[in-house]
Amino acid sequence: MAGKKWVWMALEDLVVAAAVRAFTTRSRHLQVTPVGMYGSRGLEELNRGLRPEDDALHPYESRLYWEWWYFDAQFEDGHRCVLELQYPNLLNPLARQCCMLFNVYTPDGRQLNNIVPFPASEWRASRETCDVAVGENTVKGYYPEYRVRFRHGDLACDLVFTNLLPGWTRGTGEVMFGRPEKKRVFGWVVAQPRARVEGTLTVDGVSRGVSGLGYHDHNWGNAFLPLYVSHWIWGRLFHERLTMIFADVNTSRRCGRIRIPVLFLALDDRIVLESSKVVFSVREYRRDSRDYQVYPSEVAFSFAERDVSGEFHLRVREEMETVMTLAERLPAPALKLFGKAVAGPAYYRLLSDYQGRVKVGGEELELEGLTHWEYMILSLRCGEIPKPGVTLPL
Repeated sequence: MAGKKWVWMALEDLVVAAAVRAFTTRSRHLQVTPVGMYGSRGLEELNRGLRPEDDALHPYESRLYWEWWYFDAQFEDGHRCVLELQYPNLLNPLARQCCMLFNVYTPDGRQLNNIVPFPASEWRASRETCDVAVGENTVKGYYPEYRVRFRHGDLACDLVFTNLLPGWTRGTGEVMFGRPEKKRVFGWVVAQPRARVEGTLTVDGVSRGVSGLGYHDHNWGNAFLPLYVSHWIWGRLFHERLTMIFADVNTSRRCGRIRIPVLFLALDDRIVLESSKVVFSVREYRRDSRDYQVYPSEVAFSFAERDVSGEFHLRVREEMETVMTLAERLPAPALKLFGKAVAGPAYYRLLSDYQGRVKVGGEELELEGLTHWEYMILSLRCGEIPKPGVTLPL
């Protein structure tokens, strides 16, 4: 029976994906309600920060509940890392598991990507503040300081993230799908839009002191996202004086293919804009390195609200990380057939060159450099280039 395990897993995935396709092609559209997402607040309120409970556990009584705390850092010596604690293990949602994500990118080009499952019994999280553990791997803190301690094999880190900007979210941070009484939500708070990071990073069993810049956010929900979300773009940009977070979330056909654009902008140590008045465009889709899916190799966006405006262009240099959620469950021929017939979920972290400009009041900045962004596919078929989404009137 062990040799046939992938057959049963494949059947499970086919049933789920067929349900997704059936639901998302219904003519009836579900309402999509960004809770507090529109209308930029004044500067004083924007810079007020978060409450401890905003970055704590957000449990929902639902079998579809999920939640994760994410950190990343880029160090002055050229190392980068991505750190996450996640419940449940989204790569194996039918198992009673949680997981740790511990990725390290070295200056010589190595990519050490690790998604480490743990029994669900090893998950602990507070409802009062950010205090999360998977086994002995922990995340603890509140403004202005968080501490992250992870270990996996000969990789380890003990890092302190110190806020350089206040925490931020839009309204409750949640987008609600369908009727209010069902409470199908997708939540997001950014506890550390920009942080100073210091501590130790251990690679190949060798520890080194590191310092640099980092970021921390937190997602949760109780919706089976492929029913409601088609795909998204999310990215972040650090410049000497400027911090930017951008996202373009596209809902499924069932939800009317609505686009939910978001932009966060800070200059020096002050948040100056949160906006949904962002126009995104993508072009030149390319096949990924595994010849499985496609992603846009160029992204451009522009924005203008009050006395803040700007435009940016990103061109992909390389794939930093590729995750195909069904790759470990299906052999390659069945994987491609499944992706073309039903859906080809995939995640990409893409290293890109960028150029742009920003105007804040009477000050204008010309910017260029290197950053990374992600492209997440939930319900597109393999090779499918999404149709333009509908932008809600503002």
